[in-house]
Amino acid sequence: MGIGGQLMWTVVAKEIYDKYKKKVVFLHNNRIIKDAIWINNPHISFNLTKNTIRIDLSKYPINNEHGNINTHTVICRCNFFNVYPKKIYPILKYTEKEELKIKNLLKELPTKFLCIEPNAKTSWTVNKSFPFYKWQNIVNELIKHNINIVQVSMPGKKLLDNVIDFRNKISSFRECACLLKYCNLFVSTEGGLMHASAANNNRSFIIYSPMFHPKKTLYDNIDHIWIHNDKHNSCNKIQRCNECLKQMNNFDENIIVDKILKIYN
Repeated sequence: MGIGGQLMWTVVAKEIYDKYKKKVVFLHNNRIIKDAIWINNPHISFNLTKNTIRIDLSKYPINNEHGNINTHTVICRCNFFNVYPKKIYPILKYTEKEELKIKNLLKELPTKFLCIEPNAKTSWTVNKSFPFYKWQNIVNELIKHNINIVQVSMPGKKLLDNVIDFRNKISSFRECACLLKYCNLFVSTEGGLMHASAANNNRSFIIYSPMFHPKKTLYDNIDHIWIHNDKHNSCNKIQRCNECLKQMNNFDENIIVDKILKIYN
């Protein structure tokens, strides 16, 4: 499960905590999951006690989430455990150390800036990938409007031209997510940082591939575009889908530029 999936479980934990006044311990095959993304979360514990509720994610029917494209994944998960959330934003609590590091790094940045992550995670699926050269074309157009662009990819990822390189300034996903709190807009494909941005309640513009309907993971504080057509969409394929990739490769990135400019300005 990716970081986005782990962040969505935080809503389940909150709703269970509110209902039973007990923290949740997540397990997989009876082994406690000590995921870094859950550090400092007020509703999740890494220790089993009489005052905690255990949830073994290996027993959760993940296929349950794909049955209805009109139901958000967070709601599917909550309903399975008989809780019904009023808000579906993930919960991400930063430590004082993380906040301090990011506030110091902000001194190196302009007052107003856009964060971009062009490198979609491919270990789960390649079908979310938007061509890197199209990302470069987007950047080239945005800088014509005097927009300061910070790339927040982890070290080792491809670097765009004409951006402020923050790849080696950030040492964890949590630190990267914390930086997003202070940008004026975050731009990327659907993935973990999108969920973190929703948790921050900061502005985002997200590119969705044809592989699944945005309703499955979209939050109402996020702007988006869904690349798809009537003949092929919501295939839900994890393995390589040539049609999904074809649509991503053929999409006119200038449409994305126009949408970003309207949001940013």
